Amino acid sequence: MAISTSSPSSSPPHPRLSPPPPSLLSSFPPPPPSPPPTHGLPLRAAADPRAAHAVAVKSGALGPSLSPAHADARAANAVMCAYLRAGRLADARGVFDRMPARDAATYSALISGHARLGSPAAAAAALLSRMRLDDALAPTEYTFVGLLTACARRGNPRLGAQVHALAAKSGHCSCPGPGPGPGSLLVDNALLGMYVKCGRLGDALRAFGGMERRDVSSWNAVLAGLVELGRHEEAFELFGEMRADGVRADSFSLSALLAAAGEGFGLPEGEAVHALSLKSGLETDLSVGNALIGFYAEHGCSVEDVVSVFQGMPVKDVISWTGLLNGYMEFGLVDMALDVFDRMPQRNFITYNAVLTGFCQNKEGVRVTFAKKAGLRGLRLFRQMVEDGLEISDVTVTGALNACAIAADRKMSEQVHAFVIKCGCGSTPWIDAALIDMCIKCGRSGDAHLLFEQWRHQESFHIAWNSLLLASVRDGEYEKALSTFLQMFRSSGVGFIDEFMLTAALGVCGALGFAELGKQMHSFAAKSGLLDACGVGNAIISMYGKCGELDDAVSFFERMTCRDLVSWNAMITAHLLHGQGEEILDIWGQMERLGMRPDSITFLLVISSCSHTSSDSTDQCRELFVSMSSKYGIEPAMEHYAAFVNVLGCWGHFDEAEQLIGGMPFKPGALVWRSLLDSCSKRSNTTVRRWAMKHLLALEPQDPSTYVLASNLFSESARWHSSENTRLEMREKGMRKIPARSWTFHDNVVHSFFARDRSHPQSRDIFAGLDVLILECIKAGYEPDTTFVLHDVEEYQKRHFLMYHSAKLAAMYGLLTARPGRTVRVVKNIRMCGDCHSFLEHASAATGKVLSVRDSSGFHVFRGGRCSCRE
Repeated sequence: MAISTSSPSSSPPHPRLSPPPPSLLSSFPPPPPSPPPTHGLPLRAAADPRAAHAVAVKSGALGPSLSPAHADARAANAVMCAYLRAGRLADARGVFDRMPARDAATYSALISGHARLGSPAAAAAALLSRMRLDDALAPTEYTFVGLLTACARRGNPRLGAQVHALAAKSGHCSCPGPGPGPGSLLVDNALLGMYVKCGRLGDALRAFGGMERRDVSSWNAVLAGLVELGRHEEAFELFGEMRADGVRADSFSLSALLAAAGEGFGLPEGEAVHALSLKSGLETDLSVGNALIGFYAEHGCSVEDVVSVFQGMPVKDVISWTGLLNGYMEFGLVDMALDVFDRMPQRNFITYNAVLTGFCQNKEGVRVTFAKKAGLRGLRLFRQMVEDGLEISDVTVTGALNACAIAADRKMSEQVHAFVIKCGCGSTPWIDAALIDMCIKCGRSGDAHLLFEQWRHQESFHIAWNSLLLASVRDGEYEKALSTFLQMFRSSGVGFIDEFMLTAALGVCGALGFAELGKQMHSFAAKSGLLDACGVGNAIISMYGKCGELDDAVSFFERMTCRDLVSWNAMITAHLLHGQGEEILDIWGQMERLGMRPDSITFLLVISSCSHTSSDSTDQCRELFVSMSSKYGIEPAMEHYAAFVNVLGCWGHFDEAEQLIGGMPFKPGALVWRSLLDSCSKRSNTTVRRWAMKHLLALEPQDPSTYVLASNLFSESARWHSSENTRLEMREKGMRKIPARSWTFHDNVVHSFFARDRSHPQSRDIFAGLDVLILECIKAGYEPDTTFVLHDVEEYQKRHFLMYHSAKLAAMYGLLTARPGRTVRVVKNIRMCGDCHSFLEHASAATGKVLSVRDSSGFHVFRGGRCSCRE
C-alpha cells in the first residue's frame, strides 16, 4: 500500500505506527489566556508568584477591605494564574477562595489548572457547579475545554459525556448536530480528544461526523485514536479524506501515520510518509524527525536509514539521540550504540533503559561469550543508574533481571533479587516473570519453583509456565519438560496454549525426537489458527528436521505463506542434521537469488555444510568465509573460524587449518581446538590431534569433557595408569561426565537406556534379543571393535562392555516393538561410537528394518547394511 505525495485530493492507503505519536493531549487547545493585570502591576514579569502576590496586596488590588463592587477580578486572576503556572495549586486555590469578586475567566483558569496538574476530574466538576451558583455565571468555551481536559487526563468518560451534554445544550458544541449556538471548534476538538483518550472511539467518530467545522487538530485526534486501537487501514483512509478535504497535514499527522506504517504495514508505507514530509517541508520538524528515526530503527534496511535522518535534523533532543542509539542496537551494532551513548549531550532514564534493553536484545546469535559479556555490561549500567539516583522503572528492573539471566551468575542474581525485594519493585506480572527466568538461568531452579507456587498474575501466568518448560529443555531434562507441558495442558486446557507455548512444546518434541507428538502439535496449530504465526511455522520446520522427517520439513517450508530468515536457517539446519551438504549449498544459492540477507547464523550453518559434501568443497567454503565481511559486513566470530577449521580438517587440509588458526584476529578458543580435534579423528592425524589436545587442556582445565578427552587419549596410547589417574583426579574434584544415554518411543512413551541398563521392565527380553542379534550380525561379518573400550581390562570384559551400549539397547527395544514397515527411531545424547555404528549397519541388513539414530553429530539412517552418513 502506497501513499500518494502528489496532491491533497489523492486517496492514500492504510499503514500504522512505530514510534508513539505525540500525546493526545497535544491536540487540546491551550488553557484560556490569563487576563492582563491592572494598576500597572508587573505580575507577569515576577519570577516568584509570591512576589507578584505581595505587590498586588501592597498596592491594594487584593485588599481584604475591597467590596465586590469595587474589586477588579483581573488582578486576582493574574496572581492566581501565576501560582498555577508555577504548579502551586494550593496557593492558587487560596487566592481564589479569598477573592471578593470572581468572573468566568477566574473559574475557567482554575479548572484548567486542576486539569493540567492532575487533580481528580470531580474537583473541576465541583468548580463548575460553584460557578453556576455564583451570580449565575455562564461557562465559557475555555471552561468546557478545561473540564474535558480533566476528564481525559483522569479517564472519566462518564463525566465527560455529561459535560458534552451541557456544552451542546448551551451552544458551545456542534457535536453531534447543530445546537442553539454556532458552537466552538476549541470545545469540539477537546471533546474528540476526551473520547479518544478515554477509549471511546465510537463516540469520538460520531462527534467528529457531526462537527460543522474541522481543523487539523480535529482530524489528528481521530487519527491518533484509530492508530492507538490498531485500526491502521482506517487511519490511512481517514488521512486520505483529510487531504481530500483540503486540510494540510502537520507534524502530529505524520508522526501518527509513521506509527501506523510501522505497526500495521512496513517499509514501503513508511517511506511514502517520509516522502510526504519532504514535500510538505515537515522533515525538519523535531517530532517528525524523531518518529522517522524510530520507524527506520525498526523497519529500515540498514542503520544508514536511521543515521541519514538523524544527520539531517537541524535540531535534536534527547529523544533523537536515544532513537539513534536504539537504531544501532536494533541492527546489532552495540559498540557504535555505546559510542552514541558517550557522546550524548543529555541523557534521561529512558536512554539508560534503551542501552540496558539493547544489551539483552543482542545476547543471541552464535557469540555465546559475547552474550555473557552483554549481560555483565547491562548489570554495570544498572548499577550506574542506581548510584546516579536515576529513576528506576519497571522496564529498568526487568532489563536488569534479563541482563542477570544472560550473565548466568548465581551470586549476582541473588544480589539483584535482593535489590528488587528491598526497593519494592516485585509483584508486577513482568518483573515476577523475569525473576523466575533469571533464577532458572542462574541455576536457582528451587527458588524459581517457589516463586511460581506464589504466583498471582493471570496475565503473565503463561510466561512463568513457559520459563519452567524452557528451563527443563535447557538442562537437557526433556522428559521433565514434556511432563511440565502436559501438566499445563491438563490444568489449563487448550485455550491456555498460545503461540509462544506452542513454539516451546514443538521445541521439546524436536529435542526428544518425538515425531508422533510433534505431528499432534502440528495438527493442533492448524486447528487453532496458530499455523500462520511465523514463529510456530519455524518451530514446525525445526521439529520435523530434528525428528528425522526431512520430507515433511521441506514440504511444510514450501507451503509457508510467511517466511523469514529464521525459516531459511531452520531449513538449512534440517538438511545439515541429515548431512546433505549439496542441498544446503543449493538453498544458499536460492537465498542469494531471492535477495535474502543472511546473518551470522546462516553463515555458520552453510560453512559447516561444506564438511558434508560428496567432494572437496573447501574452495567454496573459503569464498563463503571471505564474503562474510567483504560482501555482507559480518565479521567472523569464533564459531565461524571453528566451522572453517573443521571443514579444512575434514578434507585433509591441516596445513591451511594451522595457518588459519595462527592468523585469527583473536586468541583461538576451546571451540576452535575441539573442531580441529574432531576433524583429526576423521582423518586419523595423530600429530595434529595431540597438538590440538594440548591447547584444549590448557584452555579448559576445569571442563569435565576435557578430562575425558585426556583420559581417552592416554587409553588409546595404552597409558592406562595415566588414564586412570586423570579420571581419579576428575572424581576428586567433584566433576562428572555426561553419561551416555539413548532413548526410543513406543505407545507415546519415552523409553530411556544407559549402558548395561537393566532397569527397564522388559530388560530380560531386550538383553536376550540383543544376544541373538549380535550372533546373527557376527555371522554376517560384524566384528566387535574393542578399541572403543577405553579401560585396562581383559579382552572378554571389553567385549562385554561393548555389547550393551545404550544405543544397542534402545535399538533392540525398538526392533522388538516396531510394527511392520515402521522405522525404528533412536536418539542418543552424545556421539555414537564406531562399534555401535558398525553393529547397526549389520543389524539393518539382518532384520530388514530401517534404523534411524540421531546423535550429537546428526542423523544416521541404516538401511540394508549401509548408513546415510557414508562414514
